[in-house]
Amino acid sequence: MTGQSPTPAVERIGTRTTLQKLLSRFHFGITLFAVALSGLTILLAGVTALRGYADRNMELAAQLGAYGVEPALVFNDPQAVREGLEPLTRIPGIARLRVLNDVGRPVTEWTSPVADPAPILTRIFFPRPFAVTVQRNGSAIGKIEVWGDSSTLVDYVRLGLLAGLGCLLITAFGTIFLARRFEYELVKPLNEIATVAHDVRLHRRFDKRVKPLGIAELDRLGGDINSLLDELQGWQGHMESERAMLAHRASHDTLTAMPNRAAFDEQLTQRIEMAESRGERFALLFIDADNFKAANDNFGHAAGDTVLVALSTCIQDTLRKGDFAARIGGDEFIVIIDPLDSEAVPDELANHIRSCVSQPIALPGGETYRAAVSVGVAVFPDDGTSPTALLTAADAAMYADKLTNRSR
Repeated sequence: MTGQSPTPAVERIGTRTTLQKLLSRFHFGITLFAVALSGLTILLAGVTALRGYADRNMELAAQLGAYGVEPALVFNDPQAVREGLEPLTRIPGIARLRVLNDVGRPVTEWTSPVADPAPILTRIFFPRPFAVTVQRNGSAIGKIEVWGDSSTLVDYVRLGLLAGLGCLLITAFGTIFLARRFEYELVKPLNEIATVAHDVRLHRRFDKRVKPLGIAELDRLGGDINSLLDELQGWQGHMESERAMLAHRASHDTLTAMPNRAAFDEQLTQRIEMAESRGERFALLFIDADNFKAANDNFGHAAGDTVLVALSTCIQDTLRKGDFAARIGGDEFIVIIDPLDSEAVPDELANHIRSCVSQPIALPGGETYRAAVSVGVAVFPDDGTSPTALLTAADAAMYADKLTNRSR
C-alpha cells in the first residue's frame, strides 16, 4: 500500500527480547511476589502478636483496677474509688477508666488528658473496652471498664515496621543477587553456543567448537553440535578437494598436466596488461610437433601420448621462474617468456627444446622414436599488442619454421 513501508527484518529482530532480559523479568516478578508475600506474612504475624500483647496488658490493667477499687465499692465511696484507680491513670496506653456499681450505675470515670497519637491503631487493637467484674465473697459488687489507646503501640509498630522493612530489603537484595547469578551461569554457556553457531553460519568457521560448559544438558547439546561440526568440516574438506580437483581439470591438460587453452588465454591477457603498465617486453613461442600424425599411425596412440609427454617435459625444463607453458591443442604448445631480457633469448630456448626432443624416446612397444618440432616466435609489443595478433604472428613464424624443416 502506498505510504507504508515494510519493517526491515533487522529491525524486527532487534526488537526481540534477549534470554537474559526475559530471565531478569521473570526473576524480578518472582522476587517481588516472594518479598510481598513475606512482608504480608510478617505484617499479619506482627499485628496478631501485638494484638495479643495489647489485650493481655489491658486485661492485667483491668484486674489490677478491680483489686484497687474493691474496698471502695463495698462502702460505696466514690472518692476512694478514684484513689483506687490512681495507679492505673499513670500507666501509659490507658485512655479511659470507668467503674460501675452492682446495678450498673457509674461510680466514677476518668479520661486521659493526652491525645491518642494513632486513632486508627486504637480502633484496630482496642475496638471495645476490657471489663472485669469486681467480686466480694463470690458476689458481684461492681465492674471496671478499661479503654486502651495507641500510645504504647506506636513505638512497637514503628520498630516492627523498620525491622520488617530491613528484613525485606535484605531478602530482596539476596534474591536478586542469586537470580542474577543464576542468569549469568545459564546465559553465559548459551552465549558460548550461540557464538559458535553464529561464526559457523556467517563465516563458515567449521573449525570452531563448543567448550565444556559445566552444565550436563548444555554439555550434551554442545557435544552434539561439535559432532555435527566435525561432520560438516569433513564434508567441507572433501568438497574443497573436489572443487580444487575440478578447477585443476578445467584449467589443465589431463595427459601432460600442463595448463590448457583456457588457462593460457587468461594468462596471456594478464601478461599483456602487466607488460603495458610496466613498459616491458615478453616473447611467445608457438611449438608444434612435426609429422606427429605419422607417429600415431605407425606406433599407435599410446606411443603418441608418450611422445607428447616427453615433449611437454622438455618444454617445462626450459622454463624460468616467471615463464609459462601450456598445451593448447593436440600437438601444439605455447611458451610465454616473461620478461624478455638479455638472459632470455627466444631462439636459444627454441634450439634447446629442439635438441631435447631430438633425443630417442622409448615407446611402450619397445621401439624408439626421435621427434622434431617447429617453433615460431612473436614478441610483445613488436609483433602485436593483442592476444590475437601475437598468436597469429607466432603461428605464422611456426609455419615458416616448419617449411624450412621440410626443405631440409
